[in-house]
Amino acid sequence: MIKNILLTGCNGYLGSKFVEKFSNDYQINGFDTNFFDCSNKVAAALGNVIKKDIRNLTTNDLQNIDCVIHMAELSNDPLGELNSKLTYEINHQATINLLSLMEKTNIKKFIYMSSCSVYGYNKKTVTEKSELNPITTYAKAKVRNESYILENDFSFKIAILRNATAFGFSPNIRLDLVINDLVYSAMKNSKIELLSDGKPKRPFVHVEDICNIIEHLIKNDNYEKLLLNIGRNDLNFSIIEIAEKIAKFTNISNISIGKSNADERSYNVNFDLLKNTLPNYEFIYNLDNGILDLIENFSKYIDSYNSRRLKKIKFLIRKKEIDEMLYWN
Repeated sequence: MIKNILLTGCNGYLGSKFVEKFSNDYQINGFDTNFFDCSNKVAAALGNVIKKDIRNLTTNDLQNIDCVIHMAELSNDPLGELNSKLTYEINHQATINLLSLMEKTNIKKFIYMSSCSVYGYNKKTVTEKSELNPITTYAKAKVRNESYILENDFSFKIAILRNATAFGFSPNIRLDLVINDLVYSAMKNSKIELLSDGKPKRPFVHVEDICNIIEHLIKNDNYEKLLLNIGRNDLNFSIIEIAEKIAKFTNISNISIGKSNADERSYNVNFDLLKNTLPNYEFIYNLDNGILDLIENFSKYIDSYNSRRLKKIKFLIRKKEIDEMLYWN
C-alpha cells in the first residue's frame, strides 16, 4: 500500500494542485528548487519539503518513500528553448539519475509526467503507438526519458503519463498555458489575442483530472510499465475554437489572429487506452465547466511574476538570484 510519496516539483502548477487535493490521504514529501514559490497553505500541507535542485538529488532524499511522482522539470516549450543543453541536463539527465538512485531503495512505484507534445505535428489522430515527432527541446527531452524507461528494466512499477495541454486553476497558476492565458486576457484586457492563426489542434485536460488520474494509478497495481495519453477525446480543439468558446463565455467580440506559422505543433490525440485502463474514472471537467471555473477563480486572482514561468526565470537571472545554469547564487 502506497502511503509515503515524494513529489518532485511540489510547488509547481500541477504539483501544488496534487498537494491541495491529496495531502490528507498521503504523507506527501515535497522536493522543489523553489523558483516559483508557492502559497503557505500548500507548504503547510506537505509532510516535509526539500528545497533542492533536482540535479542534486541523492538517495538520502528517497528514504522511506513508497512512490515517486516526478514533475520537477523545466515546464514548457519556451522555457526549454532558453538553453537546450541545460534543458537536457535538468529534464533528461536528472531524471536518469533519479531512476538510478531509486534502484538502490525500496520504492514501489514511479509516475512520470510526460506530454502529448511528443507528437509535435501529425495530420492523423495519434495513439500511444503512433510515431513520435517532437519539435521542441522540451518534447525531445520527454522522448529521451520515455525511451530510457521503456528500454530498461526496473525493480518498481512505472506509469508514463503523456498529458494533454493542461488548463484550470491551481494554487500556483500558470498563465503560459493557452486556455488559462486566453481566459485571463479576456477578463483583464477585454480582448483575445492569438499568437498563431488559430488552426493548430491540441488536446486539453483539466489540471484536477490529471491529479485524480495520478491518484488512481497510485492505487492501481495492475501494471508493471504503463504508457498512457492523458485526456479525453472530446477535448481535442483547434486554438480558434478555444478562443471562440472563451469569447462566448466572457462576452468578448474582439479576437485577433496571429501569424500562420507561429507554432508548428498540431496534433489530435486518441485517449481510448486511458478509458480502457481506468474504465471507472469519470472526468470532472469538460471545456465549458473548465472555462467557467477559471472565470470564477480569476475574478478574485491577483497576478504575479510566478504565473509566466519563463518570465520569472529571466527575472531571477536578471536579479542575479540564480546563475545562467539555473543554480541559486
